[in-house]
Amino acid sequence: MINLSLKHAASIAGYRLNQFWVVVFTSSIVLFGCSTEKATVNNDHGPEPEAWAHSDNLTPSEDFIEDLMAQMSLREKIAQLFMVAGRGGFYPEGDRGWERMHEAVTRHQVGGVMFFSGRAYEQAIITNKLQKKSTIPLWISQDMEFGAAMRIDEATYLAPAMGIAATQNRNFAYQKGRITAKEAGALGVHQIYAPVLDINNNPLNPVINVRSYSEVADTVAKYGIAFMEGVHDAGLMATAKHFPGHGDTDVDSHVDLPVLPIDYERLTQVELVPFKKAFQAGMKSIMTAHIALPEIALFPDFPATLDPGITSHILRDSLRFEGVVVTDGMGMRGVSNYFDAGDAAVLAIKAGVDQILLSADLEEAINAIELAVISGDIEESRIDASVKRVLEMKMDTGLFSQPQLVDIYELTSKINTREFRRIADAVAESSITLLKNDGNLLPLDGNDFEKVVVVNISDGRRTVNDHITGMLDEKFKRLKSVHIHPGMCSADSLEATETVASSDLVVALSHLAIRTAEEISLDEMVSPMISKLFDTEAPVIAVSLGSPYILGAFDDADVHMLAWSPRERQQVAAGYVLTGAAGAGGKLPVTIPSLYDIGDGIILEAVQ
Repeated sequence: MINLSLKHAASIAGYRLNQFWVVVFTSSIVLFGCSTEKATVNNDHGPEPEAWAHSDNLTPSEDFIEDLMAQMSLREKIAQLFMVAGRGGFYPEGDRGWERMHEAVTRHQVGGVMFFSGRAYEQAIITNKLQKKSTIPLWISQDMEFGAAMRIDEATYLAPAMGIAATQNRNFAYQKGRITAKEAGALGVHQIYAPVLDINNNPLNPVINVRSYSEVADTVAKYGIAFMEGVHDAGLMATAKHFPGHGDTDVDSHVDLPVLPIDYERLTQVELVPFKKAFQAGMKSIMTAHIALPEIALFPDFPATLDPGITSHILRDSLRFEGVVVTDGMGMRGVSNYFDAGDAAVLAIKAGVDQILLSADLEEAINAIELAVISGDIEESRIDASVKRVLEMKMDTGLFSQPQLVDIYELTSKINTREFRRIADAVAESSITLLKNDGNLLPLDGNDFEKVVVVNISDGRRTVNDHITGMLDEKFKRLKSVHIHPGMCSADSLEATETVASSDLVVALSHLAIRTAEEISLDEMVSPMISKLFDTEAPVIAVSLGSPYILGAFDDADVHMLAWSPRERQQVAAGYVLTGAAGAGGKLPVTIPSLYDIGDGIILEAVQ
């Protein structure tokens, strides 16, 4: 049982154990800065100005962590290395989702929670509830590559990494990191799982794509470090991923184990370059990749996450990285197809990992590590090294000297602010990349075309391109819209073909979602339909709201434009360029085979 010594009382004022922000001594409980009555108030709305005031903000002393660890059992120390899944939602009494989170925090005493999607107020309240239940303050993390809006509905969406690189503006990467961290921090988050430092040098990569800044290592490093600086300046921890590099794969590690058949020389000259530069710039955490590197790894068939040749020898010994190493989700099939939860957890610790993210079976994983230590398969000193990193990370972020409850009354002034929206709009407008404009078709003139059709092409039944369609509808008197998707019936296909054939301008809006466990490509039914649809004399405008590589399916189009994402902000920016309300100046950060080179991009001025 954890028991803090008397000599640390002044330095950890406000450290909460057993339901209150108190300091537990060997034989007594001393309350700091509030009365017992106020400390026991069940207030999930956040800290009251007086109830949660501290007598001081002293930093815990240097031997605080060692003394804390000395009070912890082996199982408590192991549990600190686990991050479990959390969701910000409404949980009625008896809800299994809440019970799982509650059990992980109270019975298993895990180190932290990684939140998935949710709403701001709900996540804040759940965070407060869990923090109040935790013996040691919880470390809260979230995957926010596209801004906090990637997970929080009300937050600010910012262009994906490749769109940021297209702006050629390093400050936009910094601002993206800063805004993301400001909003995340307002929700009680401490760590962001970004930036992606993978080099997207394989156009067939089904999982990275626009999540990467570029296929050029130095470009990835430039913008990734800027993002990191923004996160750190806002007081949160950034995480470089996916070490040692997930860019040159054609298998999604959510689905299976990708194999990267490269040697160590290639790895050091390409994939490791952004990571090395980020470490030198102050990156404090990395996330491992579930990819196999048979020519480099100690165990050729193991994912890098579980291989000491990658995580210990290369990362720790060669690159001298001393920060926190967190796994990618351990339930991903790149691991779970080949290892059960217990074996995977033991191998991860033996490989050199500090934090185990989203184990497929928490209790099995903790039990397996505990048994491995008791049996001598893992030295307890190995556990202690990772626990020390995790607790020092918490201490450095202020978790032991400040209350970790979210003030929900402040959320509206800290999330999606006017300043954040203004910057995000500027990023979106600067990211739009025009690669082809035959006949100076853009900007469009509402008087030049009588019958316009917008062809929405997606990988599902839901139309995702409504914003651009609405903007064009205001400009053209006779505008129709059709939706092409894999599940459409023959009658709908015939109607779409006839609509396109009778038009004198075609605007094709293509979104191929970059989603877990799905390939980024046109469906085999949709692809020939597109060829048939666009066998027309009318000019064709092709706009990609996602993967840039999809333009290869529209190589004969008169206009090629990249908007990088189907989110409203990116669509509106693209719509402004189409209608002349804004210009385009983005430059391509990758090669589109047989079409465009890095740096391509047409400058288009707005209509005055």
